[in-house]
Amino acid sequence: MAKHRHLIDTTKLDRDWVEGEVFSLCDKIRIQSDFEPAMKGRSLYCLFYEPSFLTRTSFEQAAGLMDGQAFHTEDASQFFPVHAPNYIDNIINILASLHINLVVLRSGDSGVVERAASAEAMPVVNGGSPDDHPTQALADLYTIHHELGGVDGKTIAVVGRLEHRNVSALLKGLAMFDDIKLKLVPFSGQVPEEVISHCVENGVTVQEHRDIDSLSEADAIYLNGPRTVAHAQLLRSRGSGHLKIDDEFMSRLKDDCIVMDPMQRSGDFSIETQDSRLAFYRQAENALFVRMAVIRHVLG
Repeated sequence: MAKHRHLIDTTKLDRDWVEGEVFSLCDKIRIQSDFEPAMKGRSLYCLFYEPSFLTRTSFEQAAGLMDGQAFHTEDASQFFPVHAPNYIDNIINILASLHINLVVLRSGDSGVVERAASAEAMPVVNGGSPDDHPTQALADLYTIHHELGGVDGKTIAVVGRLEHRNVSALLKGLAMFDDIKLKLVPFSGQVPEEVISHCVENGVTVQEHRDIDSLSEADAIYLNGPRTVAHAQLLRSRGSGHLKIDDEFMSRLKDDCIVMDPMQRSGDFSIETQDSRLAFYRQAENALFVRMAVIRHVLG
């Protein structure tokens, strides 16, 4: 299967690699009691120009579980001379000179991750760019695959803030699979047109809905919250942007439907029930397994 030196673009991923390499390796990692020391004597650096909780923590924990070391800058814009990614190739080469083996890079500026990879000093993994987040897409796809027995033929509903990297990455990833039906229920924003076009060109059926009744047909529901608490409050003041996940809501769903959330919660979705179909924490664990698998792959 294809060897990926860098992982920077979800649309460049190959389904055979995703299922045959990543998902199968995640399955093996899941049942191991002792993790292979695949990073012994190696290190990764989380170079983040925007703060992160789950992505950074799961990459650092993945390195530690495989006997590696992890370093980070939670907000690189505060540190001279790396405060701006204008000379990202220089920054990557500096890290390589310090014998760092892998960089996970997050930036809200377009083209930064691609320029970092072009330095060819070490493998670069996209930890979040303006409209992409490949390892989050892999984690979400693996969750659907593991929970539902596959991705083909599934109806996926995305609810909440649609103009977000997590949503764009998931949609790009879903386009790899067959007979996908996508239901978009926006509280704010829209999926970038180029992402929708990519999905349609790859056979995904895309529909937009303004109410939550359509969620009863979904096999998986993906919640994505507003940017901030203030944003959530603004949406509520306009009479939108609030969804109560309670027993009544869950009763409308399929018996095997799963509800996912990439942990962006800021009070936007009220979780008022406990139900085995709420897959939030299993999804977070899957993100750890996926990032362990990605690290093992790019480092050989």
